Amino acid sequence: MRHSSANFGQPMPHTIDLLEQADRDVVVVESSYPDGHVVATHTHKRVQLLHAISGIMRLETDAGTWIVPPGFALWIPAGIRHQLRTTRVTTRSLYFRLNALRNAPQACQVIEVSPLLRALIDAAAQVPVLYDTRQRDGMLMRLLLLEACQSPAAPFHLPMPHDSQLAALCNAFFAAPMQTVTPSQWAQVLHVSERTFYRRFLAGTGLSFMEWRRKACVFVAISRLTLGDSVTRIALDMGYESSSAFSAMFRKETGKPPSAYARHAVQDRLSLPA
Repeated sequence: MRHSSANFGQPMPHTIDLLEQADRDVVVVESSYPDGHVVATHTHKRVQLLHAISGIMRLETDAGTWIVPPGFALWIPAGIRHQLRTTRVTTRSLYFRLNALRNAPQACQVIEVSPLLRALIDAAAQVPVLYDTRQRDGMLMRLLLLEACQSPAAPFHLPMPHDSQLAALCNAFFAAPMQTVTPSQWAQVLHVSERTFYRRFLAGTGLSFMEWRRKACVFVAISRLTLGDSVTRIALDMGYESSSAFSAMFRKETGKPPSAYARHAVQDRLSLPA
């Protein structure tokens, strides 16, 4: 089912009712949102696979933050409370009944969308809500489910602390990341020793401060790369002495160079024939 929101809003109530009540294993909803849009905290009864066609999304839960660039999708388990922040974005959401999944995801997970999976999602968006499960549309949905469940995971999860003071510092860093920020600076803000800060941060995120800082820089860099910013500009804005130093860090974290996420590279990959 294709749903386009001309007013860049959330899916209409009747759309939500359809996807919750439809007697089918998979329902597809397409939505568009403007830059800076926030979808308030909510849950779904079904497992959701949220696919970014264009633009970039940031999903927030109690367990942390995930980013979904173009060419990727995010599994969201049923019942998980989540909030969505977007750039100007077009999405397709696939909602699966729990009994349709052999191994339903227990936690949010970003996956790569292959050209084949992208083509299947595109085709599924044209299928009626009450598709014939015994004919072509039913087989299409089953193949889509199989392909989605075997797609490789992508490292786009950033754990966030529940500690309100640490969370405030992390959110401020996320808004303007600088690789020159040090643990001692944050320890001073919190009026604790550096050793206490290290323990507190590790307990709150599961990562060392340095690991978290690198991941946060990568998250923001990917967002900017997909919007067309240059590697050099991003590197300088984040306090790196050179683009090569930034690129080395980026490749170490993601396994790919920054150029792989540049706008033209994403467009080229998504335009490949299935």
